Amino acid sequence: MRNLTVVLTALFACISTALAQGAGPAKPALPELEIKYRWVFTMTNLAREEALQKTIDLVHRAKQAGYNGIFVADSKFAKFQLQEKFYARNVHRLRQACTEQQVQLTVDVCPMGYAAEFLAADPNLAEGMPVRNAAFVVQDGKLLPRDDVARLLNGSLEQWNRGSPAGWTVDQPGKVSFKDDDVTYNGKPTLRQDHSGGTRGVVRLIQKIKVRPWHYYHISAMAKTENCTSGDFRIFAFSGDPSQGQALNWQPPAIRKTMDWTRLHAAFASAENTEVGIYLGSYNAKGGKIWWSDVRIEPGGLVNVIRRPSLPLTVTSEDGKTVYIEGQDFSGAKDPKLGHDPNPGYFSYWHEPPTVTVPAGSRLKEGQKVLASYHFATLAGKSHQINCCFSEPKVYDLIEGQIRWVKETVEPDFYMMAHDEIRHCGWDDSCARRKMTCGQMLADNVKRCAEIIERTDPGKPILVWNDMFDPFHNARKEGWMYLAKGSGPWYGSWEGLPGRVLVANWHNNNADSLRFFAERGHRQILAGYYDADPRRIIEWLKMAAKVRGVCGVMYTTWLNDYSKLDVFLQHVKEFEGR
Repeated sequence: MRNLTVVLTALFACISTALAQGAGPAKPALPELEIKYRWVFTMTNLAREEALQKTIDLVHRAKQAGYNGIFVADSKFAKFQLQEKFYARNVHRLRQACTEQQVQLTVDVCPMGYAAEFLAADPNLAEGMPVRNAAFVVQDGKLLPRDDVARLLNGSLEQWNRGSPAGWTVDQPGKVSFKDDDVTYNGKPTLRQDHSGGTRGVVRLIQKIKVRPWHYYHISAMAKTENCTSGDFRIFAFSGDPSQGQALNWQPPAIRKTMDWTRLHAAFASAENTEVGIYLGSYNAKGGKIWWSDVRIEPGGLVNVIRRPSLPLTVTSEDGKTVYIEGQDFSGAKDPKLGHDPNPGYFSYWHEPPTVTVPAGSRLKEGQKVLASYHFATLAGKSHQINCCFSEPKVYDLIEGQIRWVKETVEPDFYMMAHDEIRHCGWDDSCARRKMTCGQMLADNVKRCAEIIERTDPGKPILVWNDMFDPFHNARKEGWMYLAKGSGPWYGSWEGLPGRVLVANWHNNNADSLRFFAERGHRQILAGYYDADPRRIIEWLKMAAKVRGVCGVMYTTWLNDYSKLDVFLQHVKEFEGR
């Protein structure tokens, strides 16, 4: 009884204390927001004297405005093996200017999202799309691709039926899409799409066609424009309905505001599909006119063929029993323009195919049909965007070489892992053998990249962009992402991101994103401005004050527009003052 009295007395005391302090236990105070890092982002080419001087001038201007760091992105950091001695001297001048001004220098490395220049060392390390048993025929001493399935109806667009070209579906016939008998191509009428009447949104021409699964195709079309201000033009191949299926390519054609008839190109792999939709047009119609004509499809052959031991090229007889030997039965099956069109580090959607010859003494005979299996590299997302294969060991040798070069040449204060906007993964055999999702492969990749940096330059802080590790951004759970395999392909990628890595968060004013990385223990830098209203940083800072670990801001411009440099930081200082 006495023990019960003691317990009840203690319990009553605890309840009384809690009531006196207010209902429930006291919550820990939210941390103060401390903007330790005030950085400026710039894209430049330090090989050019004028650009170098502008960057040094920016360091001085940023310091005067109150910034204490500069993040320099230069594609030459990726093409490090090709740089001459004067480039190292230029970089040293920038390093010296940063040291003198006490401005921290951050540089980008590990360009997984934009790897074209990085692959100048070996373009065969690109992520590949598989081709299985594509038909080739020996003709006039050459191996030429053949396909008897893929056919476009009325590719010339000269035949019309009820306001639309026969065999095609067009958006808003009679309102936006018209037959034009006056502007012709090769003497034939064309399809005119007139965006000048206030049209907005999507304006396309569409046709569904049969294809062979796991084959490679080249689409092309003639186009002409007049004062066309529309954007986001695409020549698409799509599996299923666009609202549910997956894009099989993402290659924006180079369409100018006003241009004469120009042939535009795109290429795609059919994957497991036997039918695809072909889409041509603008997904952001604004104004002006575009004419279309002469749409074609043909087998892709060996354009951008990848040649590495993990992705071999095999050529067999139709029954698969005879394997033909490169160098004896055929030769020339390497594409000299892979990653070299026109210069090292430049990939093109389409160019003249390599000439594959049948030498004397070959077992191949004139008119014989053979089957070829291989992989090809493809751009995805933007006209210069191609990705490394995460599953190829030589990629990590290349990364280690870059980090070592950057350490010795640039001597940065911070390393930024450029893992942003990765668009292609999971298709080639190197990846398929691992039986992992794209998210799991990315998790492994970023962990290995961070380890390489820490091993090569111990103690240096590391950052990464948020988008590929953010479930509220590109790492969301569902939805298709360009040429990354599977729905919600990058989900779970953050599991490989070490907690010590800082996150440069460019998911403007997204509280869920801030909270997600804070709860995982990452410090964050807010990558603001983005060539928009600099006052937006105020609302973002209000959100940041409610989570732990936000430690900096960065004036981020993709247009090299520094006109708001002072006012952006002034908003930050005023917020801190409040």
